[in-house]
Amino acid sequence: MSVSSVETAEEVSNIAFGFMASKAMFAGLHLDVFTHLAAGPKTCENLSEIVGVPANRIVTLMNALNGVGLVELDGNLYANSLGAEAFLSRESKYDFGDYLRFQIDQQMYPFLGQLNEVLDGSLSSDAVDSYQHWMSNPEQAALYSNAQHSGSLGPGRTIARMVDLSGAKSLLDVAGGTGAMTIRLLEANPDLTSTIIDFPNVSEIGWRFITEANMTNRVRYI
Repeated sequence: MSVSSVETAEEVSNIAFGFMASKAMFAGLHLDVFTHLAAGPKTCENLSEIVGVPANRIVTLMNALNGVGLVELDGNLYANSLGAEAFLSRESKYDFGDYLRFQIDQQMYPFLGQLNEVLDGSLSSDAVDSYQHWMSNPEQAALYSNAQHSGSLGPGRTIARMVDLSGAKSLLDVAGGTGAMTIRLLEANPDLTSTIIDFPNVSEIGWRFITEANMTNRVRYI
């Protein structure tokens, strides 16, 4: 076997491992492990008592999270890695765990089960066939939109720092969702107004966030 084929095999293995690693992270978010560890290092027994899950299951989960670098092990104590502490704990101002836990885990990953049928053309006619079809379901639209808002506020703040809109008066936010980007850009530019284009169910949810941000007089939805 050549070196190139070995490297290729390792790359394929890493991709497959990545899917399993992601599910371990989602499980950790589901149990709020990273938030509990933000209060200080804990043993598996400590975590078991806090989250109400048998210790043997926690041991398996924490070994997996340690293996992918999301938690660190010192003796029998687990602690968050720097990345998990910054982005996966509810105590962090940069937390986007809800985006991963709800949108990616509960919505995006299940769609991967349709991939084979999409490729061979056997997908049933009642399956989700478009983003618009999917967003027409109020429950799915709410789950997607709330998670997306949580995951977009941080990047919106970054864009507001990087892009100079001081001379602009109006913004068109295409597929702007719940308005996270609009909110951050308007916060940084007091003279700016925004028009957001998105699906009706998304817009209804977004208007709540716009109202909470006290920007109803500066934003409209289409």
